[in-house]
Amino acid sequence: MRWAIFNAAWVGFISALILAGPSPARADTIRDYLVQQVCLDAAGAVTSEDPVSCPGRTRKLLPGEMLPYHKWDMPQQSNLAQISDSYPIQTAYGQERVVSSFYFTRDDQIPYFAPGGPNDGVSAYDLGVTEGAYASFAGTYDQGGGWQPFWRNAQCSLLDSWIVAPIGLQIPFGQGQATTTLTASFPQCPTVDRFSQSMTRWNYYPNYLYQSGKRLNTIKSWHFSQNSSNSDAIEVFMFTKEYGKTKWEAWQSSDKVSGPNPVAVERCGVGTDNGVAHYGNTTYYLVDCHDWTFIFPAANGGWNPANFHIDPLYTSENLLTNTHMRCTDSSGRTRICGQSGSQCRVMAPWSRIGDLNWGFNQNPQAPRESANCAVLFSIPSQPSGQSIYQDTAPLNTPFQTFSYGAAIKAPYASGGNTYPVTVVVHQIDGSGNVVSTAATPAQVGQRYRFFQGVFTRHPDAQTFRFEVYVGVIHTEFQMTDAWIAP
Repeated sequence: MRWAIFNAAWVGFISALILAGPSPARADTIRDYLVQQVCLDAAGAVTSEDPVSCPGRTRKLLPGEMLPYHKWDMPQQSNLAQISDSYPIQTAYGQERVVSSFYFTRDDQIPYFAPGGPNDGVSAYDLGVTEGAYASFAGTYDQGGGWQPFWRNAQCSLLDSWIVAPIGLQIPFGQGQATTTLTASFPQCPTVDRFSQSMTRWNYYPNYLYQSGKRLNTIKSWHFSQNSSNSDAIEVFMFTKEYGKTKWEAWQSSDKVSGPNPVAVERCGVGTDNGVAHYGNTTYYLVDCHDWTFIFPAANGGWNPANFHIDPLYTSENLLTNTHMRCTDSSGRTRICGQSGSQCRVMAPWSRIGDLNWGFNQNPQAPRESANCAVLFSIPSQPSGQSIYQDTAPLNTPFQTFSYGAAIKAPYASGGNTYPVTVVVHQIDGSGNVVSTAATPAQVGQRYRFFQGVFTRHPDAQTFRFEVYVGVIHTEFQMTDAWIAP
């Protein structure tokens, strides 16, 4: 409902501008290069055309709006290709943020988000914000490192950590640079430490050439892994007014790799000088790249971004805690799983009912370094209400509508078999009585999927209980990323 109200207000605003006649031109900034555009027909309806092909009748995609097309990194729709879109979302507090999604599934399937495991990772996202002095990424979630907020300091600020370019810089502009402080290794704050400095450069290039042959005005941003042009690695991001995030390159120094990745060079031969670059005194080689300038209509008339789960850290607040089962050292400090004896140690505030067996999967929840792990649970007897659960703190929120859910899998399932659990939220009054219940039955397979639902707060509810009931004997389940959020 909020999206419908927002869209109606936006259409009214645009209509008022048209009736009022032309206004003085405003210089573009990085804000105009973060969200992809859509084409409009003569009646003002959105079409699935490539926005490059319809100059003069474009606008930005709106929060909650169906995506009429996808950006692909190959000239044909293939299961080997990656889709990436740049669309706006609105937080519970009214801020607009930008999701850059990534997934390898076909566009006519709902992409599931796989939060970990080397065989599970097929989708990911970056989360862009513009509330600080810079356009920046507040975090990422991928099959490499799992859930990775980019904390700027120990006060848990996400703004101006992984920066792209200054907010107020007007186009065209020349090269600039800045140094910021961040950590991406410790996902749950507090407590985080081991901050490092990194250097970012930015520049503007008119008519920049892409793999598709299109020439687009482009903002380019280089993120060096250290505070120097002589670093171990660089990530390069390119943004266009038509497509938002348009291209991504990953480079490593010659101290780390012996040469460019031929697959990356073949995929992104244009503009990468055969996968070799020089900054400072360092030679870098291209190790990965995606150029999303190939446009195809979305299946079934449009793709709903609500299908792609975004962690509530970036959109509202999670009323549950210890939802990513972080690894700690013996002093309780968050550390990479498996390094120097670091492991998952703390189950609280999770509890269990009945003869439910539980423990931790101590393996990092991604093929690369991660401080995320997961809880394993099963029952040795017939289902009779056994569950894992967590009670929220006493409610102190003005919101009335909430979503809930978790990522769950049955890691030893085979042959396409699925097994039942039920994800539930009980609303509890001040006397401990359940006054309302919302339930989402789930059939869980070998790969992670998000199982979620929505409920409205009961007027007598003082706390919520998030609970997962096990529906089958002798089957191990694995869970992470649980939430209750406005």
